[in-house]
Amino acid sequence: MIHLLGFSQLHSDQGQSFLALYDEGDICIFTDAGLMLASTLPLRGPGYCLQHPTLDMPASDLPTLDHNAMLDLLAEHGPCTSWY
Repeated sequence: MIHLLGFSQLHSDQGQSFLALYDEGDICIFTDAGLMLASTLPLRGPGYCLQHPTLDMPASDLPTLDHNAMLDLLAEHGPCTSWY
């Protein structure tokens, strides 16, 4: 599964719900407020930062995706859950 992460707090209700569904091998795409999680979330699979037109990208070793690359990833890997 692909998780599009747009929230910034893992200890929030939303963060806890995400962690309950997050499985080994799942893909995380960090966007909007979720970019703040990119350097702190222990990944269980691949992770990417989605380019944003106005937000600075986080200090992270994760590769950056543009929106076209994200759509290709979604088409290739299937189900996606959006967390905002």
